[in-house]
Amino acid sequence: MVEFKQFYTEREVSDKLAALIQIARPSNCLELSAGEGALIDAVLKKYPKVHVTAVDIDYKNASYLRGKYPDVNVLCGDSTLPELCDLINDSSFDIALCNPPFKSIVINSYISSLVFDMTGKKFKGDKVRAEIVFLLLNLKKLKSSGELAIILPDIFFSSLSYSWLREYLINNFSVSKIIECEHKAFKKTEAKTHIYHIRNVFSRKQSQIAFEKNGCEIYLSNMDFIFKNQFPDASEEFDDKFLLFRGKKSGKECRNSGLPYFHTTSFDSILTEKETNFNSYDGIALKNDILVARVGTRVLGKTVVFKGTSALVSDCIFCLRISDENLR
Repeated sequence: MVEFKQFYTEREVSDKLAALIQIARPSNCLELSAGEGALIDAVLKKYPKVHVTAVDIDYKNASYLRGKYPDVNVLCGDSTLPELCDLINDSSFDIALCNPPFKSIVINSYISSLVFDMTGKKFKGDKVRAEIVFLLLNLKKLKSSGELAIILPDIFFSSLSYSWLREYLINNFSVSKIIECEHKAFKKTEAKTHIYHIRNVFSRKQSQIAFEKNGCEIYLSNMDFIFKNQFPDASEEFDDKFLLFRGKKSGKECRNSGLPYFHTTSFDSILTEKETNFNSYDGIALKNDILVARVGTRVLGKTVVFKGTSALVSDCIFCLRISDENLR
C-alpha cells in the first residue's frame, strides 16, 4: 500500500528472493513487512512445511493474510516498535524474507538503541531510513547461520552516505549475492532496487560477492562493494576536480615492464624519484595521488598518498587524483 510506502513485491521478484535461500529444510521463516503475501507465497512454494511468522502494519492486510494463510502466525503492528519486536524472539529464525517500506521514519529510543548496539552508528537528525531498521531487525532475529533475502533501494548500494552500512555488513556477516532488479520491478514506483542474500555468519575467507545484473554475473571484492560508485562519474559537476581509476595491469605485468610500479606489496617500500617515460601506458600514479588497496588480506583498504614522481598502478589498486590542492 502506497499509504505506508509499501511497494508490493511482484511474483518474479518474490521467486528470486526465495530462490536465494540455500538452507535445505528451514523450520521457520520471518516476514516483517508482509503486504499481501507475495513473499509468503514464494517461500511456501519452496518450503511447504516451513512455519511462517508474518507482520504487517496495515490491519486490512493482516486480516487478508489471516484468511489466506490459516497456518501462518500473522501479527498486526509496526515492526519498528518494541511492543511488536518483543513478541518475536531474537536469534530464533532459520530464514527471513523482506521487502521493507521505502521511506524515512522518526527515530525513537528503541531504534536509536538498535542501530547503535548493532553498528555503533549514531544519527544526528531525527529520522532514519526504514530500510536500515528492517535490515537490522531481520539480522537480529536470525539464528546463527540463518539466511536473509531482502530488497533494498539503490542508495544503499551506491551512495557514499551508506558506506558505513556496507562495511558493517562485510565485517559481521556473509553477503553472498546481490541482484540488481530492473526498473519498474515494483508497481507504482520506478525505484532502482537490489536483492541482497545475507548469511548470519562471518568468514574472513570470503573476499568476493556475486553481483548479478541483466542476467550476467560478476564478482565484486569487498572493497569494491563498500566503496562502489562513491566518486562522481565524468558526467557530473566534479569531473574537473576528481579522477578515480583502477590500474589496468596485473602485478606480474607491472614487474615485467621494468618500470616503477605500485602494487599491494608497495605500501611499505621506498618509492623512486626516477623520471620515467610512461607515454605508452595508461593507469599512471602521479605525486600526491591517493592510492587504496582494493584486494589483499593484509592490506585491504590500506591507503597512502603517493610521494614518488610517477609509477604504473596495478589492477589491485584504486588511484584517486584531486587536482585542487584545497580539496585534498
